[in-house]
Amino acid sequence: MAAATNDGDDDLISNINVTPLVDIFLVLLIIFMVTANMFMQQERNLREIALTLPKANAGAMPEPKEVPLNLILDQAGALYLNGEPTTLEAVGAYIDRRKESSGGQVPDAVLSADKDLAYGKVTRVIDFVKLRGIGNVALNVEEQSIPGM
Repeated sequence: MAAATNDGDDDLISNINVTPLVDIFLVLLIIFMVTANMFMQQERNLREIALTLPKANAGAMPEPKEVPLNLILDQAGALYLNGEPTTLEAVGAYIDRRKESSGGQVPDAVLSADKDLAYGKVTRVIDFVKLRGIGNVALNVEEQSIPGM
């Protein structure tokens, strides 16, 4: 019943049922929460690079003297330089520019590769940057503790 009336025909409606209004707002709130969650998940997927690092016992990264090159190989074998998609040729040009700007000083490199990636692809990137003059290439791994130590 939408409104309650007294016996008299001339009386005003004194009660209003707000349950349907509350139901509408709850449905709108649920729709908003679901769509907002979908948009946030889609945004996260666009920003993330799918990467699962292998585990190693000596996974602590040393203190760098300067900012190293950050190379990433994802699950599909795509190469990223400092978070931006790139190619090996562009990495070589970046290394050359960096050496010129630092007065011939060779930068260090950190390579993060997916644990399921083929060994040959990782070796190809390491070999390429070493041929460009980078002597220190560190492999990024997740730190793992040895049981019993």
